[in-house]
Amino acid sequence: MKFKKIPPEYIKITLDRLFRLKPAYERYGRVFCDILNKFLIKEREDLIEISNLNLNEKIELAVKILNSSVDESTEDNFLTEYIKKEEARLFNKNPLSDIYLNAQLNYAGAFKIIEKDPNLKTNLKQIIKLLSKKENPQKLRKKYSLRFPIEKILLCEGATEEILLENLCEICGYDFKKEGVYVLGAGGKNQVARKYYEMIEEYKIPIFILLDNDAKPTKDLILPKLRVTDKIYLIQNGEFEDILPKKLIINSLNARYKNSFKCFEEDFHQNSKTAKELYEIFKQKGFGDFKKADFAKTIKEYILTYPPAKDELTEEIKNITKEIKQL
Repeated sequence: MKFKKIPPEYIKITLDRLFRLKPAYERYGRVFCDILNKFLIKEREDLIEISNLNLNEKIELAVKILNSSVDESTEDNFLTEYIKKEEARLFNKNPLSDIYLNAQLNYAGAFKIIEKDPNLKTNLKQIIKLLSKKENPQKLRKKYSLRFPIEKILLCEGATEEILLENLCEICGYDFKKEGVYVLGAGGKNQVARKYYEMIEEYKIPIFILLDNDAKPTKDLILPKLRVTDKIYLIQNGEFEDILPKKLIINSLNARYKNSFKCFEEDFHQNSKTAKELYEIFKQKGFGDFKKADFAKTIKEYILTYPPAKDELTEEIKNITKEIKQL
């Protein structure tokens, strides 16, 4: 069967997908399917033949296409062995994953094509450092703030936590990139239990679950299946937005919307939900709808420009950081 060579820009996309935090059967399955769909030249007489291929034959064909697109003389099996060790450390054993991991991909040749790209994601930067240094991966992670290899997962409800937790914990002295912490938003409190159930079927590494105070029913659903390696933290003071310092919120909003409105401490009332207050503030000042994800990005942008001191953060943020660190 005829095929086109994979261009360098798609080699980068392929490698990014191969080195995400997902089981091998999931990430390799998608990548190999994409390669066959995009780069096989499907002539009429080939269509029936392709549909009759078994999994091993499809893998062999996808590997051939990828390896033909890179320098075949560069692979030394170092990365192949590392990937297998990481799969065994991170994930429960899966026969389908084993099949994919035995594919003879020329990883080093593929990385040689993209190694000088200045816009690589962290997962790819980690592999390039590993290939060039061949040192202890954890030491490389700490030295270069690579995040990978991942040591623990932080499962949270939604966008605000997903966007802000890393920055807030870093202010408290715990660097997710150096310590290998991966933050994953479940898409809402009603999705957290389902997501956790799925994850414990696949992941071996510890999972820290952060829930708003009103998510006690979700906590009750999780507790019977909670592994000894994992931990649930229920925010004591309402929702995640409620534990953000008011001064930080006010300064962030005023920096972001300085040409539209000013926000003051008097706009917030004691014992009121912060998110509810912000809905009203946005409405009253004529700025439109309050959206949690946009709000979180505004806070993050301000933190990156004007990082607050640790003693300016709430005690709950400090406690959450401590609990994540101790997991």
